[in-house]
Amino acid sequence: MPHITQAQDDRGYAPPKPLYEQVKSYVLENIESGEWPAYFQIPSEHMLVREMGISRMTIHRALRELTQAGYLERIQGVGTFVAAPKKQPKILEIREIDDIIRDRGGRHQCDIHFLQGEQIEHKAATLMAMKPGDEVFRSYVVHREDGLPVMLEDRYVNPRLVADFLEADFSRMTADTFLARKYALLSHSHAIQAAVSNAEINHFLELEAITACLVINRKSWLGNEIISAARLVLPGNRIQLG
Repeated sequence: MPHITQAQDDRGYAPPKPLYEQVKSYVLENIESGEWPAYFQIPSEHMLVREMGISRMTIHRALRELTQAGYLERIQGVGTFVAAPKKQPKILEIREIDDIIRDRGGRHQCDIHFLQGEQIEHKAATLMAMKPGDEVFRSYVVHREDGLPVMLEDRYVNPRLVADFLEADFSRMTADTFLARKYALLSHSHAIQAAVSNAEINHFLELEAITACLVINRKSWLGNEIISAARLVLPGNRIQLG
């Protein structure tokens, strides 16, 4: 195990990062890489102290904060384990739009209308558990099946958790696929409702009249932190989620 205080960035410079944050990063890297899968018992505090050369108080703080954030589970007298990802009821498992289209024998394409950083507004800040005015990444994408618009995706992403989101090529993969490949332990929640299209939806989905739509509000979690919140709008007469 490399000495934790010797961690370097890609340019070879050691980042000015508190020791407990370095410990947290080390633990999270092992979890997200799959080296420490769900239910895996991580090294004890004594072992981490010995191998990292850091005080037990610092190690304890890092593990305590990761436990509070939902990444770890501590069992008194037994040890500390990687927490299992949150489960969703089977009925709320939402498949990727590109998979649905390909399974139907169609061709998936997408129009990326914007992919940018911006200051988050009050309503979206509430969804993301952020403060109004904080920087947020946002994507606005129309998905097509054989050229026909079938879903409008308006997504916010926490830049602290996904610093490279704006660099991704979403013409090759969906945002959810990108996030799932980056983080193995994501969990999701969904709120599903019916709505009628407005002028914005009609414009981007190329609808000629007011249309009944299915709206899916999807949140993605990394531990107890919201990594992404997306509003997915599907015209009811163009696609099925099965």
